[in-house]
Amino acid sequence: MVWSVSILKRTKKNQNNSNDRKMEMPFVDMEMSRPLLVIAVLAHLVVMGAAKPPHIIFIVADDLGWNDVGWNNNQMFTPNLDKMASEGVILNSSYIQPVCTPSRNCFMTGYYPFHTGLQHGTIHPNHPGFMPSNFTTLPQKLKEIGYTTHMVGKWHLGFCNWKYTPTFRGFDSFMGFFSGAEDYNTHIRDNGYDFWFNQSVHHPPEGEYSANVISARAIEILDTVDPVNEQLYLYLPFQSVHAPLEVPERYESIYANISTKSRRTYCGMVSALDEAVGNITDALRDRGFMDNALIVFTTDNGGATWAGANNLPLRGGKTTLWEGGTRGAAFVYSDYLLQKTGYTNNE
Repeated sequence: MVWSVSILKRTKKNQNNSNDRKMEMPFVDMEMSRPLLVIAVLAHLVVMGAAKPPHIIFIVADDLGWNDVGWNNNQMFTPNLDKMASEGVILNSSYIQPVCTPSRNCFMTGYYPFHTGLQHGTIHPNHPGFMPSNFTTLPQKLKEIGYTTHMVGKWHLGFCNWKYTPTFRGFDSFMGFFSGAEDYNTHIRDNGYDFWFNQSVHHPPEGEYSANVISARAIEILDTVDPVNEQLYLYLPFQSVHAPLEVPERYESIYANISTKSRRTYCGMVSALDEAVGNITDALRDRGFMDNALIVFTTDNGGATWAGANNLPLRGGKTTLWEGGTRGAAFVYSDYLLQKTGYTNNE
């Protein structure tokens, strides 16, 4: 995703004194000659009064279609996402790359993938591809200004050497998987097991669905961070809703009216994702983070129409350069940090 802004904060004094209008940037000054490293929406959306940098919760859905969220399609049951979207700012012109790895490269470095050599597609399990280590990542820069940084979910930016893995690229901790398209319960792909805690193989509770594993770990992290005295960057790239199409029956049954099995299962996966996000936002609120938190939600690319997704009325889907592949469902939400809320931004 190419967001060309940063979160800016300004005191009342700043507003009245032109000499003080150099904004405090809770992230990092980036060179204007390259794409800005960002994690929010346009600067004028952000309230210029916060006393300290916000907690940043960056949630990425995998292969989520444009027409697969409630704010674009009222047949979808996504109440938690819908509430934040409607009470925050819907990003109606948010563009991403057409497949996983190139988008995640942008999320981490702020560079278009042709700068990093990751423009050609995804990194497969037997492919020694990686995000070059000479590129500084967003969590690395955030750590320089005092953030604690954690990641839970899908990496997909290389693992042929430990130095290309999350805890060597700016994250204090990592739980999740390096590749993609693995089983949601067994974490196996192509007869290989891929689930890790930092540098160790990790086995979540047997049979626990991926979205629930990710949300449980996210809540565990919240219990280790002081919401008043620490600043948190929590990156949550969910496995959902990438193939294989797998979801507990109780979510699929929400869509009993859908006759096509793949679409019914896929929609259930979206609702399971929504519930997991809701569990995380409830925990953020219960633990006192939401007073100074910014939540950003996006898909990594358009939906895979051959695997149950729907991008209508956009043309095309994942892997294509049509808007169905590159225009992503996205929003930004905060209880207090947005200057204007409850609208759709088309810029």
